[in-house]
Amino acid sequence: MPEVWLQSNRRPFLLTAVVALVVGVICSALGTIFIDTCGVWFWYAAVPASATIAVLAWYAADRPRIAFDGRSLLLGIRNGSPIAVPIELVEAFLLGKGPTYLSGKDDRKTEATTLILRVSERAPEFEKLETNLRLAAWCGHYVTLRGTWTEPLSVDLVNRLNQRLYDAQQARKRHAATATGPTR
Repeated sequence: MPEVWLQSNRRPFLLTAVVALVVGVICSALGTIFIDTCGVWFWYAAVPASATIAVLAWYAADRPRIAFDGRSLLLGIRNGSPIAVPIELVEAFLLGKGPTYLSGKDDRKTEATTLILRVSERAPEFEKLETNLRLAAWCGHYVTLRGTWTEPLSVDLVNRLNQRLYDAQQARKRHAATATGPTR
Protein backbone atom coordinates (compact mmCIF):
# COMPACT_ATOMS: atom_id res chain seq x y z
CA MET A 1 0.00 0.00 0.00
CA PRO A 2 1.49 3.36 -1.03
CA GLU A 3 2.50 5.87 1.63
CA VAL A 4 0.38 9.02 1.29
CA TRP A 5 2.43 12.22 1.13
CA LEU A 6 -0.32 14.70 0.19
CA GLN A 7 -4.06 14.20 0.60
CA SER A 8 -6.76 15.67 -1.59
CA ASN A 9 -9.09 18.37 -0.30
CA ARG A 10 -11.89 16.12 0.94
CA ARG A 11 -14.46 18.82 1.67
CA PRO A 12 -15.90 19.34 -1.84
CA PHE A 13 -16.09 15.61 -2.48
CA LEU A 14 -17.74 14.83 0.84
CA LEU A 15 -20.19 17.70 0.34
CA THR A 16 -21.08 16.21 -3.05
CA ALA A 17 -21.60 12.79 -1.45
CA VAL A 18 -23.87 14.21 1.25
CA VAL A 19 -25.93 16.23 -1.25
CA ALA A 20 -26.28 13.15 -3.49
CA LEU A 21 -27.48 11.05 -0.56
CA VAL A 22 -29.98 13.72 0.51
CA VAL A 23 -31.33 13.88 -3.04
CA GLY A 24 -31.63 10.08 -3.02
CA VAL A 25 -33.57 10.12 0.25
CA ILE A 26 -35.91 12.86 -1.04
CA CYS A 27 -36.50 10.94 -4.27
CA SER A 28 -37.15 7.79 -2.28
CA ALA A 29 -39.70 9.62 -0.14
CA LEU A 30 -41.36 11.10 -3.22
CA GLY A 31 -41.41 7.65 -4.76
CA THR A 32 -43.31 6.20 -1.83
CA ILE A 33 -45.74 9.14 -1.67
CA PHE A 34 -46.56 9.11 -5.38
CA ILE A 35 -46.21 5.36 -5.94
CA ASP A 36 -49.27 5.12 -8.16
CA THR A 37 -48.29 7.88 -10.61
CA CYS A 38 -44.62 8.50 -11.31
CA GLY A 39 -43.02 7.49 -8.01
CA VAL A 40 -41.66 4.21 -9.32
CA TRP A 41 -39.58 6.09 -11.88
CA PHE A 42 -38.15 8.33 -9.14
CA TRP A 43 -37.09 5.22 -7.27
CA TYR A 44 -35.64 3.34 -10.23
CA ALA A 45 -33.76 6.31 -11.70
CA ALA A 46 -32.86 8.88 -9.05
CA VAL A 47 -32.02 6.71 -6.05
CA PRO A 48 -29.40 4.49 -7.77
CA ALA A 49 -27.96 7.52 -9.59
CA SER A 50 -27.57 9.50 -6.37
CA ALA A 51 -26.06 6.49 -4.59
CA THR A 52 -23.57 6.06 -7.44
CA ILE A 53 -22.61 9.73 -7.31
CA ALA A 54 -22.16 9.51 -3.53
CA VAL A 55 -19.89 6.45 -3.82
CA LEU A 56 -17.78 8.04 -6.59
CA ALA A 57 -17.42 11.27 -4.59
CA TRP A 58 -16.41 9.28 -1.50
CA TYR A 59 -13.81 7.42 -3.57
CA ALA A 60 -12.46 10.69 -5.02
CA ALA A 61 -12.21 12.19 -1.52
CA ASP A 62 -10.02 9.31 -0.40
CA ARG A 63 -7.68 9.44 -3.41
CA PRO A 64 -4.31 11.01 -2.50
CA ARG A 65 -2.71 13.69 -4.68
CA ILE A 66 0.82 12.41 -3.96
CA ALA A 67 1.80 8.96 -2.70
CA PHE A 68 5.00 6.90 -2.67
CA ASP A 69 5.05 3.18 -3.48
CA GLY A 70 8.70 2.52 -2.59
CA ARG A 71 10.01 3.23 -6.10
CA SER A 72 7.93 5.98 -7.63
CA LEU A 73 6.01 9.06 -6.67
CA LEU A 74 2.37 8.49 -7.63
CA LEU A 75 0.66 11.70 -8.72
CA GLY A 76 -3.15 11.61 -8.58
CA ILE A 77 -3.61 14.56 -10.92
CA ARG A 78 -5.68 13.07 -13.71
CA ASN A 79 -8.70 10.85 -14.13
CA GLY A 80 -7.83 7.18 -13.95
CA SER A 81 -4.59 5.75 -12.66
CA PRO A 82 -1.96 8.01 -11.10
CA ILE A 83 1.17 9.07 -12.95
CA ALA A 84 4.25 7.22 -11.63
CA VAL A 85 7.47 9.25 -11.57
CA PRO A 86 10.62 7.37 -10.45
CA ILE A 87 11.73 8.88 -7.13
CA GLU A 88 15.27 9.49 -8.38
CA LEU A 89 13.88 11.87 -11.04
CA VAL A 90 12.06 14.10 -8.54
CA GLU A 91 14.26 17.04 -7.57
CA ALA A 92 12.26 19.20 -5.15
CA PHE A 93 8.94 20.58 -3.96
CA LEU A 94 8.30 24.34 -4.01
CA LEU A 95 5.47 26.57 -2.82
CA GLY A 96 3.86 29.01 -5.24
CA LYS A 97 0.68 30.82 -6.26
CA GLY A 98 -1.49 30.38 -9.31
CA PRO A 99 -5.00 30.66 -10.72
CA THR A 100 -7.78 28.63 -9.10
CA TYR A 101 -9.53 27.55 -12.30
CA LEU A 102 -12.81 27.39 -10.40
CA SER A 103 -16.00 27.67 -12.41
CA GLY A 104 -17.55 31.12 -12.29
CA LYS A 105 -14.44 32.79 -10.89
CA ASP A 106 -12.25 35.37 -12.60
CA ASP A 107 -8.80 33.72 -12.56
CA ARG A 108 -7.04 37.08 -12.73
CA LYS A 109 -8.58 37.98 -9.37
CA THR A 110 -8.60 34.63 -7.57
CA GLU A 111 -5.40 32.84 -6.67
CA ALA A 112 -4.65 29.68 -4.78
CA THR A 113 -1.48 28.42 -3.17
CA THR A 114 0.17 25.81 -5.37
CA LEU A 115 2.65 23.01 -4.82
CA ILE A 116 5.27 22.81 -7.54
CA LEU A 117 7.13 19.57 -8.13
CA ARG A 118 10.37 19.74 -10.13
CA VAL A 119 11.21 16.71 -12.30
CA SER A 120 14.74 16.21 -13.63
CA GLU A 121 15.44 17.35 -17.18
CA ARG A 122 17.42 14.16 -17.83
CA ALA A 123 14.05 12.43 -18.34
CA PRO A 124 12.54 13.87 -21.54
CA GLU A 125 9.49 11.59 -21.20
CA PHE A 126 8.47 13.65 -18.16
CA GLU A 127 8.68 17.04 -19.86
CA LYS A 128 4.93 17.37 -20.40
CA LEU A 129 2.14 14.95 -19.54
CA GLU A 130 -1.63 15.23 -19.70
CA THR A 131 -3.35 16.11 -16.43
CA ASN A 132 -6.74 17.27 -15.27
CA LEU A 133 -6.08 21.03 -15.56
CA ARG A 134 -8.34 21.80 -12.60
CA LEU A 135 -6.08 19.65 -10.41
CA ALA A 136 -2.64 20.33 -11.87
CA ALA A 137 -0.64 21.52 -14.87
CA TRP A 138 2.46 19.76 -16.20
CA CYS A 139 4.80 21.80 -18.33
CA GLY A 140 8.56 21.80 -18.88
CA HIS A 141 9.48 19.38 -16.06
CA TYR A 142 7.37 21.34 -13.56
CA VAL A 143 4.14 19.95 -12.12
CA THR A 144 1.94 22.60 -10.50
CA LEU A 145 -0.70 21.15 -8.17
CA ARG A 146 -3.51 23.56 -7.36
CA GLY A 147 -3.97 23.97 -3.62
CA THR A 148 -7.73 24.20 -4.10
CA TRP A 149 -7.80 20.43 -4.55
CA THR A 150 -5.20 19.41 -1.94
CA GLU A 151 -4.94 19.48 1.82
CA PRO A 152 -3.90 22.96 3.06
CA LEU A 153 -0.44 23.89 1.78
CA SER A 154 2.19 25.63 3.90
CA VAL A 155 5.94 26.16 4.10
CA ASP A 156 6.09 23.55 6.86
CA LEU A 157 4.33 20.98 4.65
CA VAL A 158 6.70 21.68 1.73
CA ASN A 159 9.69 21.29 4.06
CA ARG A 160 8.31 17.94 5.28
CA LEU A 161 7.76 16.81 1.66
CA ASN A 162 11.33 17.75 0.73
CA GLN A 163 12.69 15.90 3.78
CA ARG A 164 10.57 12.84 2.94
CA LEU A 165 11.80 13.04 -0.67
CA TYR A 166 15.43 13.15 0.49
CA ASP A 167 14.88 10.20 2.85
CA ALA A 168 13.18 8.13 0.13
CA GLN A 169 15.95 8.85 -2.38
CA GLN A 170 18.64 7.89 0.13
CA ALA A 171 16.79 4.67 0.97
CA ARG A 172 16.56 3.82 -2.75
CA LYS A 173 20.31 4.44 -3.14
CA ARG A 174 21.09 2.18 -0.16
CA HIS A 175 18.75 -0.49 -1.53
CA ALA A 176 20.40 -0.32 -4.96
CA ALA A 177 23.87 -0.56 -3.40
CA THR A 178 22.98 -3.66 -1.35
CA ALA A 179 21.18 -5.28 -4.31
CA THR A 180 24.28 -5.09 -6.51
CA GLY A 181 26.54 -6.34 -3.73
CA PRO A 182 30.02 -5.15 -2.79
CA THR A 183 32.34 -4.14 -5.59
CA ARG A 184 36.00 -5.14 -5.70
